[in-house]
Amino acid sequence: MSDQIADVVLITGAFGQVGKRCAEILLRRGRTVIAMDLQNDKTTAVAGELATQSRDGTLVVAYANLLDADTIAECVSRHKPAAIVHLAAMLAPASYRNPLLARKINVDGTHNLVAAARSLPELPLFVDASSASVYGSRNRYTHPQRITAETPLNPIDQYGEDKVLAEEVVRASGLPYAVLRLGGVISTDVMSSFSSDYLVLMRATPRDNQLHTVDARDVALAFANAVDRRDAVNGKTLLIGGDDTHLHAFRDVEDDIMHAVGIGRLGPSASLPGDPGDDRGWGFTGFFDTTEAQELLQFQEHSWTETLSWIAESLGRARAALKVLGPAIRPVLRTLLAIQRKLEGRGPYADPWALIEKTYGTGALASSKVRRQGVDERS
Repeated sequence: MSDQIADVVLITGAFGQVGKRCAEILLRRGRTVIAMDLQNDKTTAVAGELATQSRDGTLVVAYANLLDADTIAECVSRHKPAAIVHLAAMLAPASYRNPLLARKINVDGTHNLVAAARSLPELPLFVDASSASVYGSRNRYTHPQRITAETPLNPIDQYGEDKVLAEEVVRASGLPYAVLRLGGVISTDVMSSFSSDYLVLMRATPRDNQLHTVDARDVALAFANAVDRRDAVNGKTLLIGGDDTHLHAFRDVEDDIMHAVGIGRLGPSASLPGDPGDDRGWGFTGFFDTTEAQELLQFQEHSWTETLSWIAESLGRARAALKVLGPAIRPVLRTLLAIQRKLEGRGPYADPWALIEKTYGTGALASSKVRRQGVDERS
């Protein structure tokens, strides 16, 4: 395996759940990390935590908006990174509320960053964070095989469409690049990022939908290792999921996490199944073939059990309180979910995209133009 150490690395979305952990790894390795993100109370706090911890590397905080092309260009030109880790994005389901802004951030923002990188005398490696959402709805009964980099792309939602278009920008850039498509990233940040939008997405997903989870610490390691393996990863599309202990049905993932936080499992009645006869009636998750990614990036370090323990430990005393309240909370949640499904007129199957469209409008779904003929990244 060929390694080429990147002394200066620019990370966008540097203070998010993956970005901050990737920055920590690179700083421990003695690198200079240009940490780029929007400035707000949350990101300022994370930047302060990174800056005060003892490390061998150098942290440079760069607050910037990806849509500010001039500021992006100036920052890249000044620091001349050897590698760029592009994590910043407007994620689903929040992106469903403002799909036009999401398109600007996710696609135009990527273009601005690529343009800045292309202006450097020595082209940096561009490591792009993509998503399982590019594959669209995955019926586990008609598509039981694992997803690979060659599996045709067919995004069903706006976010998956954005990621397909962003990947195209990166591939057409002329830069050395790697695209890392992420499975279901799980971290201790899950409680702080919880919102009504995430509740809609959780309720929409069929309980028997396949979900390949991955510990956020392992995702961060995959990106950190990629920037130092330029020759090995250049031109690759790699699938980032956990080891085989991270292969689950969606209901089991939810229940395992509910148990980890202390509330306990809700069971199958908390959600609806997918329709085996409807390829559209499923979420955009499935099981990845991570063989090549693991060989190149050696990132799978945490089992599902270890991920759950990490979540439980992060709650401290709050978990004990939730454990006491769990027997009272669980039946209330089951009843509320059942009432909500009845009020929404949902049938026997989850039919997730009907609920998403009803909640957010047609803008939350992919357009037929970008979904054309099941876009294949090999073409």
